[in-house]
Amino acid sequence: MWLIGILSPAAVAQVSQISNVEELYSAVNDPANTGATLVLTARTYMLSATDLNGAPRPKGGRIELQMDMSIVGVEGDRDAVVINASALPASSFPQTVNGLATGPNASVRMGFGHNSLEWLTVRDAINGQANIDTGLQPLDPGTAYIRVAHVASTGSTRGLNIQNFGPQTSGQTIEADITDCYFFNNNVTLSEGIRIGNFLGAQGSTVNVRMNGNLSWGQKQGRSIVNNRALDSTVNVISSGNRFYGNGLGTFIFGGLSSNRTRADGNTIDFEAHGDQFIGNTGATEFDHGGLIIVGTENDSPTAGGGSNNTVNVQLWGCRMSGNAVHDLYGVGARSNFLTDGDPSLSQNNHVTIEIHGAGNGNGRWQPVEQFADSLPGPPDYGNSVTVIE
Repeated sequence: MWLIGILSPAAVAQVSQISNVEELYSAVNDPANTGATLVLTARTYMLSATDLNGAPRPKGGRIELQMDMSIVGVEGDRDAVVINASALPASSFPQTVNGLATGPNASVRMGFGHNSLEWLTVRDAINGQANIDTGLQPLDPGTAYIRVAHVASTGSTRGLNIQNFGPQTSGQTIEADITDCYFFNNNVTLSEGIRIGNFLGAQGSTVNVRMNGNLSWGQKQGRSIVNNRALDSTVNVISSGNRFYGNGLGTFIFGGLSSNRTRADGNTIDFEAHGDQFIGNTGATEFDHGGLIIVGTENDSPTAGGGSNNTVNVQLWGCRMSGNAVHDLYGVGARSNFLTDGDPSLSQNNHVTIEIHGAGNGNGRWQPVEQFADSLPGPPDYGNSVTVIE
């Protein structure tokens, strides 16, 4: 369907054994550790904005991986090593650094060359926008390679952000592999398990994600895939054997999301799922309810001005959807929640294509509760469309 690059291994300069939080801070902030793998012994590592002498820690106490750095916990036990960010104050999560927007900020940050995080838990960044993010990629003009595997993430606004954020990431690419992770009960404010996309002025940017064997539960939104106020940007996701359950919404895909006086135009999302499950997503949320929601363009504020020429292509192979609130599967070419400011014709030529293959649950064809519309409200459809192929 599309070509996505393979995550290349980073050259590991050294391995450092870490046994307490002071050693963790020392190692992660030491420039000599570029390319190192930090191996953490079993314990809880409480992050803090100041050290034992009351002096401010670098980066507000966040853990920011250097070029080609990795952090590994105890193999086979993701609960043995816990990075706890509950003590980090709001000041540890600035929205700008040196005059540049950092995007939603997290307690553990990746995106500088080849970075990986494996076999541990990151939790309770209650004052941040996520437990883990990829916001370091502007530090390196090349492609960012991210691996998050056998990780649990809970107790923040989001479990994991994978995103190109802001004009400074225009033209950049993120390659991410997310394997056997648990994203659960990230229920602070917006509440998302994992968020993937291009955001807020990114132009010509690309995010390629491969997700395999992950679980997401207990959020308002289990997974979001979106070009949010981006231009001519692309998201490609191959999703295999992932399960989204017990959320308000399992997964939403918005080809272009326009809001706050900013349009999203000319974007593309390609999503291919093999054996994913969207089951029993009936939790509380003020957003969409359902299993899998697909929208070509969403105009979500009175001043957004619509969005045009966005495309979403979805292929579902052997997936299962059942028991979700309102809709199991929902597709709209263009949707506007606010018409008070003007003309729905501002959103034109947005297209969603959904291909459904396979028997779903293996015991006969699943029969999801479906709704499809070219344009809401409508008619006319202004060139927007949904095509379903079964």
